[in-house]
Amino acid sequence: MPNPLTRFLVLLLLLCSCLTSSHAADVSELPVTLQALIERSGRDNLIDLVQQGTANQGIVFQSGSDNSAYVTQAGNDNVSLVTQIGTNNEVQLLQVGTQNMASITQIGNNNLVQLNQLGSGNFSIQQIADGAAISITQY
Repeated sequence: MPNPLTRFLVLLLLLCSCLTSSHAADVSELPVTLQALIERSGRDNLIDLVQQGTANQGIVFQSGSDNSAYVTQAGNDNVSLVTQIGTNNEVQLLQVGTQNMASITQIGNNNLVQLNQLGSGNFSIQQIADGAAISITQY
């Protein structure tokens, strides 16, 4: 699993490079709309969803076995909703700016979360436990 600080710095550099782009925006240029719905069930699950700008969303659902998820979204309307149900869980979501919102539910076994939201807010974490652990940063 990549170091969360490294992921954050890389993402921050990407975001800054997009914001300081020197070319003028073309009036006919369409905004990027990002969305993803990923659903898994059973065995060695892993989802690593990275999105960058405009109307992000996320939604990951996994069912049983070695779960994980690492989400990461960068700017604008963010959302993300992760649900993992059983075995070795983990999440590590990072959303950087605008209207963040995250709802993480892990139901059983070795859990962990680590949220980090940095620029707008909302979160909801239910871990309905076994190994549990949590680490939140929200500015």
